[in-house]
Amino acid sequence: MTTRKTLMLAALFAIAPAGLVMAQSQTMPQETSPSAASSPSQREATSSSATEAPATSDSTSPAAASTPHQQQATRTASKQAMKECVAKQQQDNQGMSASDAKKACKQQLKGSG
Repeated sequence: MTTRKTLMLAALFAIAPAGLVMAQSQTMPQETSPSAASSPSQREATSSSATEAPATSDSTSPAAASTPHQQQATRTASKQAMKECVAKQQQDNQGMSASDAKKACKQQLKGSG
């Protein structure tokens, strides 16, 4: 093979990928709505409105989202915190009744929660 043919062949191989890239046209889809990106069966499935379950009066409290085990653990922790608080109140304030200590603790726990 002559040098000239070799150079021509090398040049052809060098520019061939660029020609292929330019041959691929960049066409924009005519429709840009979300329905253009989905199939007819997807549009059909999502076009019907789903009904939600009605909210109950209990669902507004944070406890409604927790499991029974979580609720029990929270009650146990609250009771333990109350016992510790009452004991500390009575220790810090000699002669304080249990009901007064409990009232003070309810205020403390309500304020910190």
